[in-house]
Amino acid sequence: MILQKIVHQTIKFEYRHFFVASFTFVITSISHSQITNTAFIDSIGGEKVGKLTISGWLDAYYGKMSPNVDKVPHLVSSASLNQVDINLTYLDFRYANKGVKARIVPAYGSYMDANYASEKSGLKNLMEASVGVRLNTKKDIWLEAGLIGSPFTNENPVSRDHLVYTRSMAAELCPYYLMGAKVVAPLSSKIKSSFYFLNGWQTLGSQYKTPAFATQLEYSVNNNNLINWNTFVQTGQHHRYFSDIYWIAKRNRWQWTSCFYVGDDPWKDTSFGKSPFHEQNGFWVNLNAVGSYQLNETSSISARGEFFRDKFSRIEGSYLGGSLCFNRKIADMIYWRTEVRYWYKNDQNSENIPHLLWGVMSLGLGF
Repeated sequence: MILQKIVHQTIKFEYRHFFVASFTFVITSISHSQITNTAFIDSIGGEKVGKLTISGWLDAYYGKMSPNVDKVPHLVSSASLNQVDINLTYLDFRYANKGVKARIVPAYGSYMDANYASEKSGLKNLMEASVGVRLNTKKDIWLEAGLIGSPFTNENPVSRDHLVYTRSMAAELCPYYLMGAKVVAPLSSKIKSSFYFLNGWQTLGSQYKTPAFATQLEYSVNNNNLINWNTFVQTGQHHRYFSDIYWIAKRNRWQWTSCFYVGDDPWKDTSFGKSPFHEQNGFWVNLNAVGSYQLNETSSISARGEFFRDKFSRIEGSYLGGSLCFNRKIADMIYWRTEVRYWYKNDQNSENIPHLLWGVMSLGLGF
């Protein structure tokens, strides 16, 4: 009863407090070293062979859950239980010269199987496959097309890039990949913009007769603070509106990241005069925060708290949860991670188990 009261009070919490707290947290942070946008997989590292760069990743894991089930509900990343499995393994081939670039990332694992389960295309084992042309050499403007990475939320599919091993509900319930084209252009030395023309919300083929559009603004506040804002719009047969903002930062031994987003995906047309926007039948909202402390050169501990509200279960229902994770890097290429995660699902119309406790251990290899 106590936990239910806490969840009930959290859900009733006014959304403006989320904005105030997140904004204050960002402004008061001071930092001193370079960071990158973890929404996308690495585009810098790897072994160079002429103008070709090759990198790779393999993530093996073992998980247990209480109650004892065979698969983590609601998630696609590291979701197998009671067995050793491969979450994600890939080779990343990148070619670049002054005016052209290309990327192809064949990938396999339980993440790929689950995330592409609804796709009928023969591209189900490609995490990315795109070609880019430089439109303006002086201003570094690029046109890219194909199967491209998603800018939404601060978590890409590669666990080594993140403070906690498993993906948050925010990332799991957003597109991991997009099919379409984008134009990338710098607006200043600190701000980069992207405009996307897409088939839809995480789909290889066209979902509806009308295309979808997305935008991205990436603001590097200083060497160690990055703020990213995205939007997504699709109208016509199906309406979906989405916007997320996330922040990534470091200071000395500490690292932080936080993501807030809202979306609207109504079953039917609704009148804004009948009920508040956040109470309408397609509205969902997320807020999470992650912190990590570096114990020494090879080890760190991290924690995450997350809140996801979807009152009418248009996306997945409502959750309140948290994680604790121990991280250790071995010999610059091996990543050992152990995490304990709990969440409570508050959904009166659901037959799903409300309380879940999940333990997972991972061993990753990357170059």
